[in-house]
Amino acid sequence: MSGNSATLAIAARTDENLHGVLRYALGSAMIMMIALGLDYPLAYFTPVLALNFLAPGAKPPTLKSSALFLFSVATASFTGLMFTRFFLDYPLVFLPLLALILFHLYYTTALQFMKVWLIISLLLIPMMSMQSSQLGSVVAVNLFMNALLALLMVWVVYFLFPAKESDFSGNTKKVAELQSSRQRFISAITKTLVVIPVLILFFVFNWSDSLLVLFFIAILSMNPVTANKKTGVAMILANLGGGLAAIIVFNLLTVVPNYIYSGILTLLVGLLFANNLFERKPTAPLYGMAFSTFLLILGNVISLAGEAGEIVWLRIFQIGIAMLYMVTAFGWIDRIRGSFKKLKPEG
Repeated sequence: MSGNSATLAIAARTDENLHGVLRYALGSAMIMMIALGLDYPLAYFTPVLALNFLAPGAKPPTLKSSALFLFSVATASFTGLMFTRFFLDYPLVFLPLLALILFHLYYTTALQFMKVWLIISLLLIPMMSMQSSQLGSVVAVNLFMNALLALLMVWVVYFLFPAKESDFSGNTKKVAELQSSRQRFISAITKTLVVIPVLILFFVFNWSDSLLVLFFIAILSMNPVTANKKTGVAMILANLGGGLAAIIVFNLLTVVPNYIYSGILTLLVGLLFANNLFERKPTAPLYGMAFSTFLLILGNVISLAGEAGEIVWLRIFQIGIAMLYMVTAFGWIDRIRGSFKKLKPEG
């Protein structure tokens, strides 16, 4: 009797996983095809934004949660645009002020729902505004449009693959550990010290062609596991795995450059990663990171059309360097802090 119950439980869990895997893989492939088919600016960001709504344990967006998400993106984009217009022409004011704002965002416990978007906007919009003020405005508007289109497409995916209560009923939200003011201060200082040298290099040398690197650094700076050496190395390997999958798919597309074929290949890769992502294993989140990297790189190089073949390896290299820098920089700062602790007199 107990054996039958266990078999039924395993079958039920397998059915739940299958439902989530199909929604995640088919949904992301469909969103990828629609976004690249419409060919609007920064279209390759849309499927990556949508993944957060399709991941294991994610609830379908409601009108309230959708409005809050769009409000956070709009506010962040407007803030980044205004900050750029007032201070970008004064670099000796702009960079220190940007460092102080980033420190405050890393330190504060407020604005949790829009922190990531504020950081992305404050990094990307000024970078593009160095080319022209119009380009910065275009990026600000398109960040919001990408969020809006991602939401609309996610609604369609949930209409085609309705969510069941069992999809997220067993999912317990991780309760963030309450940190003291001192711990948050040290964490904020560490993240700011890691990010600022990269920002200085980007603004001094005007590396506007490496927008993906800045995007990755903005995201990784908010991820606490980046500061851990062991998990940081796992993240590097996961993202490089996603990049290699993008290279394989891109090379297959050069043989058969077909729109439908690209969607089928994206679906197959999505099924491969989603099958591991929805397993209840400690390594499962790494497959989600890998698939995000896959979508971001593949979408980026497809949108570059003729020059994509020359760019794809460069994108992999840039992202690898960005992740290696983040993990190494956090490691160095932790080592320096450890050395100071040893020198501190007891008592």
